[in-house]
This record gives sequence, C-alpha cells and structure tokens, in this order.
Amino acid sequence: MFALLARLFDNLGTVVPYEDLCLLIGHKSANSAATHVLRQYIGWLRGVLIANKAPHAITVAREVGYSLCRLAEEPRLTATSRSATLPELGRNLRRVRTAAGLTQTALAKRSGMDRSYVSDLEAGQRNPTALTLQRLAKVLRVTPIVFFL
Repeated sequence: MFALLARLFDNLGTVVPYEDLCLLIGHKSANSAATHVLRQYIGWLRGVLIANKAPHAITVAREVGYSLCRLAEEPRLTATSRSATLPELGRNLRRVRTAAGLTQTALAKRSGMDRSYVSDLEAGQRNPTALTLQRLAKVLRVTPIVFFL
C-alpha cells in the first residue's frame, strides 16, 4: 500500500498508468478486479492524506491512471471570490465589446446568443461556460483570458 503512495510521490504531477499501479498491488494486469482493488486502495490513501492534512490530492485521469498533485498553498478562487469575479468579468466584456465598436445586440447576434444574456453577463449576473467565453472571444477577436485581466 505504501509502495503505491511512494510511486505516486515519485511521479508527482504525472499520471501513473493503471497497469503500473496494479503491478504494485500484486496484480498482473489492469482487469476489472484489479482496478476495483486499486480504487479501494486509492480511496484509503485519499483518506490518509485528508486525515493528515497533507497538501496533496490524488486525482484520476479516466481510463489512464492516477496522479498525485500538490495543492496550492492559497487557493485562487473560493466560494466568495468566485462571485466577486463575475462583475469583473462583465466589466471586462463590456470594455472589450465597446473597444470593438459593437453593441450588445450586434455581439449577441454574431455569437448566437440572446441580447439579454449578453446584458446579464456584463452586469455580472450570469456565470458563462468556457464555451460561451470562447464564442464571445472569437467574435471580438481576442483570447478568452482577456475577460479575466
């Protein structure tokens, strides 16, 4: 079990394939029985990391393997800061839109959205998906990151 954790630490931030991890726990292949046992071990290891307040988390890369990642010392987004970023995103969207010389109606039409949705975004009342931001950025000829700067 600790060999499993040691392997994850040795490959910090890198996905370790299921096959390699199954070998460590004594299984010759990554069949369904072996991956089931592996999931149980990983669950136990996650519990140990949490109980010891370790600054690490075990993540899964579906159909590939597991990875051990170091947690940020100070998370950038919390429940309160996330809601604070929506108005900022809206202000940035309005700034870029006006710099491009577009009205809300024109931006909405070109990006395939309703004008009221664009208005709500600019007012910080909607939480857009990454796809929505990508569509808006494409119409405005910018990268989506400018909405967060």
